[in-house]
Amino acid sequence: MKKTVFQLLIPLMLFFGFPNPLAAQTGYVSDVLFLTFRDAPKESSNVIQRLKSDTPVSIIGEQAEYYKVELDSKDVGWVDKRFISFETPKSIIIETLKLEIKTLEQKILEFQTQIQSSRNQISGVENESVQKIKELEISLKTAMDETAKANLMLSDTQGKYDTLIEQSKNIQQIVGENKQLLEKTEFLSAELAGLKAKESGFLNGDMIKWALFGVGVLLLGWLFGHSVSINKRRGGSSLLS
Repeated sequence: MKKTVFQLLIPLMLFFGFPNPLAAQTGYVSDVLFLTFRDAPKESSNVIQRLKSDTPVSIIGEQAEYYKVELDSKDVGWVDKRFISFETPKSIIIETLKLEIKTLEQKILEFQTQIQSSRNQISGVENESVQKIKELEISLKTAMDETAKANLMLSDTQGKYDTLIEQSKNIQQIVGENKQLLEKTEFLSAELAGLKAKESGFLNGDMIKWALFGVGVLLLGWLFGHSVSINKRRGGSSLLS
């Protein structure tokens, strides 16, 4: 029984009596004037030193309301969790930006020196080189103008394409209507051809009839004339006799 109780107490002692190990993580003292850096995780423990705001600390452990931290000086102690922030302080950001700006200013100065040196070298170059630079500048301007025109053409083409896509949404309906109109046209063309054929046959039959009628009239006229002529001859012979 004692052994069992002792086995249960071991994890509790480990949990409450010893700090939990943490993966190394950088934190910063938050916006307070000073943060006490103690030798143990309790308020009554000795204060080793007081840390200023934005002091970086490396968190190596945790217990209750305290972090076990290591300073850049390799000193190890405990600090209150509430006053540790994991966001980079603005003062450090500002200092970093100042260093970057200083570095950029130095580079700018170097570039200006190089540019001035290049200008001095260019001023001593022969006229052919100067003319070549001018030609390159003209070519650059031409290329920029062509690029601007190409962008305008692209914009215009895109607009036309979008319009075409919008208009082509009903293309299937238009094709169907055109197909129906084509079928109706073919049907009407066939009917028109039939009517023309009938009309042509009708005209040919009438012409034949009229021709026969004319021949008949001529024949009757000839017979009538011939009869009259014979009668005249007969009447004249009777008078002479």
